[in-house]
This record gives sequence, structure tokens and C-alpha cells, in this order.
Amino acid sequence: MSQWAELRHQHFVERVPKKALARRFGLDIKTVRRALEREQPARRAPVVRPQLLDPHYEEIQALLLQDPKITAKRIGRLLEPTAGRIKPRTLRQYVARLRGQLFAKEAFVHRTHRPGHTMEADFGESWAVIAGELRKVKYFATTLPCSNVYFARAYPVERLECLLDGLAESFAFFGGVTERVVFDNPKALVKKVLRGRDRKVTKAFDGFRGQYPFAAEFCAPAKGNEKGSTETGVKYVRNNCFRPMPNVASFEELNALILQELSHDMDLRTLPDGRTARQAWQAEREHLRPLPAHRPETCRQAGYVADKFGHVKVVDETYSVPIEYAYRTVWVKAYFDRLDICVHERVVASHGRSFKKGAYQLDPRHVLPLLARKHRAVAEATALQDWALPAVFERLREELPRDTRKPEQEWVKVLLLAEDHGEEALEAAVSEALGRGSGRLDTIRQILRCKERTLEWRETQAVPTDEALLEITIDEPRLSDYDDLGEEKHGDSEDGGAAAPGDGPEDAVPVGGGRELATHGRGGSQAPPVPRRVPGGSDEPRGEQETRTAHPATHEGCEVPVAQDPGWL
Repeated sequence: MSQWAELRHQHFVERVPKKALARRFGLDIKTVRRALEREQPARRAPVVRPQLLDPHYEEIQALLLQDPKITAKRIGRLLEPTAGRIKPRTLRQYVARLRGQLFAKEAFVHRTHRPGHTMEADFGESWAVIAGELRKVKYFATTLPCSNVYFARAYPVERLECLLDGLAESFAFFGGVTERVVFDNPKALVKKVLRGRDRKVTKAFDGFRGQYPFAAEFCAPAKGNEKGSTETGVKYVRNNCFRPMPNVASFEELNALILQELSHDMDLRTLPDGRTARQAWQAEREHLRPLPAHRPETCRQAGYVADKFGHVKVVDETYSVPIEYAYRTVWVKAYFDRLDICVHERVVASHGRSFKKGAYQLDPRHVLPLLARKHRAVAEATALQDWALPAVFERLREELPRDTRKPEQEWVKVLLLAEDHGEEALEAAVSEALGRGSGRLDTIRQILRCKERTLEWRETQAVPTDEALLEITIDEPRLSDYDDLGEEKHGDSEDGGAAAPGDGPEDAVPVGGGRELATHGRGGSQAPPVPRRVPGGSDEPRGEQETRTAHPATHEGCEVPVAQDPGWL
């Protein structure tokens, strides 16, 4: 309770005399009189105590006016010759008080955004464990300030292809395109800062922007507050998606985790008007322009020349092309997750991106045709060093030196068979060849050909679809008929030659070259004798020369020469 207010109340309302008030409050009578005479309570002036750095006030003031961003630590270092060593806390408090007197704090304008008009974008960074490795992560964060909805996507680096992919993914997530997008001045996008708000941007960004299209606006240098919504969004994503540090297997899993957290939080955050962020976003989607029918390419394109090794160096990474394109000009399309190398608009090589400085992304298949000729370099070929082949190919490489003088060359030629037959079929053929004890190239090639012919024969067999054909039955053959045929033919041979026409159920029919074909007695007939030229002689009747006839004692399908006279045997 204010003593001044109580003194006036008791004197003017309760009519307590001044001397009684002095005795009651323990005050001097003069103090009571002054309190009753004042219309306002007495205000005690603050006591200004002298500071340790007051003797250096002008010096510190001059340093701050010369450079407003100079730190208290630097000021203390400059004052050491005259002021000696000063405690850091004392110095910071004095410099902060003086800075506040010299420079007024910046004021800001509150903004209200129209639905579907603005999207703000910026990069942030954090840390994550990806595939067991601690990595710095760059994430592209965007926001719709009108509905206060955030989107973010993580990338290994901050490059143009990542920015373009982030914009495309943001538009797809929000469900449409805004009229303008506000950026900072990232090096991946801005080549040169011109006067005012003009910027010289990359051609890839101009082509990408024209396909949506949208207006690109840039903040003033060092004025990130001009896109304050996304600055808040960058901190929001870091606090809600990267704390604690995520441990994931890939960037795809990390992006799925970020999207899950941001989507879940839409129903929890509310706007000043009481709507949730999701409700405001659904209302704003009606004001967004539709997405293009075809998504633009989110890549950085440039021309390169492949070197003598069939390598193309992009930034700090090296990628391979088929060796036949060495010394040729190629067109590179660098996406955030892959790199395509084209020749005459045809993709001749595609690699996963590697952003490690000095990394090699080489496809061993690109150099195999050259190694088939220069096989002495197989052991030291860079492309083959980390090639994870199935164990059966390593076993083949170990066994080939026992079978050939050029084992490395033959091993490479075996690997080349995968282009025509496929890796799985080649692996099975090599396993089968090694199982047979021969891992030679010809053996493996023959196995592949046999399997392909068998597969082609099976694919060409027509399956009957007519029900009448499916009802046809065929009797099984009687093998005993072939035994009777052999016995009857053997009996004819013992009688001194071929049987005469019409002598029995079997007729011996002479065929080309003087051979006899035994047929079962079902209306068989005899053909006229065919003359045969004997080497070194003239055409003679069949009975005057040596003939070949089937003998029951021989193996089935074999023929032995016999004379016309059985005694020749």
C-alpha cells in the first residue's frame, strides 16, 4: 500500500490530525506536511553509479559509430593497452547499453498475404545418421504464408538440381502453383546480384520457371527477414524433424519421416482466426493455379567431352561412358539422385549421384570391350576393383589359368555374354560348365545356345483349343512288332539274299545306293534296282556289287557292309 495515498486518505477523509499521523507512521511532521501538499506521489530519481568503463566512453562510442557490428570481445581487445584486461560480462553489458543508446532497434511491418499468391523458399541444414554414417543434411523448406503450411525435403548438397526438385515437389505437395515465389540469393540460383531487385539467374532456372510459370522475387542482400515465414519454417523443421537426430537407411526414408511429421502437425497448429493449418490450406488450394500436364526436368544440363578413358568429370566427381564414346562430345543431365549421359538425345550411361570430392562412379560393363583386347590390364582396371560379381565368376577366374594361355581375356569374353543372354542366364551357364569340369568360353556359349533353343521350341508349341482335337486318343506303339521285323529279316539273310517279291509279308525294297529297306507286310511293293557306280568302275546291277543291309545283330540304327554271298562273312 502506498504510504503517500494512506496519509492523504486518513487526513482528508478520516480527519486525523497531522501530528497524530506523524506519531502513527513514525514520520517527521515536515514529511507529513510535504506528502499532504503534493498532488502526485514523490518519484525518486534513479541513482547513476559510475561504471568501470566510463573513462573509455568516448573511445567505445567511436568504435561503435565506425562499425555498428563490432563485437564487445573485439572492443575489449582494442582497449587492453589503456584499460587493461576487462571481465567479458562487464564489457558485454556496457557495450550493449551503449549500443542501445546509439542505435534504435529496427521496426517491422506486419503483412497479410492473399490466398494462392505467395510461396517462400529457403535452404536449411542439420545432421542425420544415414546408412550408419553421420552426414550433414541440406533440406529445402517452403511455406504458404497465408495458411502457414510447411513442406521440406532433404538432399545431400545444396545445388541447382536439388533446388529445382524441391520446387517441383513443393508444388505437387501443395496441390498447385502460386503466383510468385520469394527466394533469398542462393549461389545455386543467382549468378549475379544486379541493382535493386534484379538478378541474373541460371538458364536452367529460367527454363524451369517458364514451364509452370511463376514470378521469382529475391530478398535484398542480408535481409532474410523479407521472407520471415520460411525463416520460421526452417527452424520449425529443424526442431520437429531433426531433434533428436534421425537414424535412417536412406534419404528416401528421411524424407518420408519429414513428411509424416509435418502432416501430423497440421491438425495441431492453429491460426489467429481459430482455423487449423490444414483447414486453411484446403481453403487456399482453391486459389492455386493447376500444375503443368508434364513435370519439367529438374536437372542441370551441360556439354562435356569424354576423355581417353571414357570418363566424364562433372564438378568433382568422375563418371564413365561406354568406351566407344571416348573422345566424343556428350550431353550430361545432372539430377539430384542420378546422372544421365546422352549422345544424340539417347541415354548411353546412367549413374547414381555421388557428391564426394574425387569420387569415381564407373560401370565395369563400359570398359569390358576394351579389356577383351587389352586383357593384361584386367588386374589393375579401376572399373573392376569394386565390382561385386557372383562367387561363380570368381571361381571361373581361378580355374581358367589351368585351361588356357590367356585366362583374363577369356574371362572378360565370358562376362561380355551377359549383354546378349542376361546376367542370370550367364551365371547359371557358368555354374553348369564348372560342374561339368570345363569352364571354357565355347562350353559356356554352347550351354547358353542350347537353353535358348529349348526355350524357343517350347514357346512355339501351339496348344490346341478345339475341344474335338482334345478328345483324340492315340494308341501306344507295340514294340514287339520291331522284334518280329528283326527276326524275319535275319531269316531272309540266312537263305542267301533278299526275298523275292511277294514271298511273304515283307518285301525288300532296294533304295538309293543299293540299300534294302525292310517294310512291314501291309501292301509293300518292290522298286526296280537302282544302278550304283563303284569307285573306279562302271554302273553295274545291284547283284554284282557290294551292298549294305540292316543286320539284326548290329546296334539299332547302324549299318554294316555285307557281300551278295552270305559266305563272305
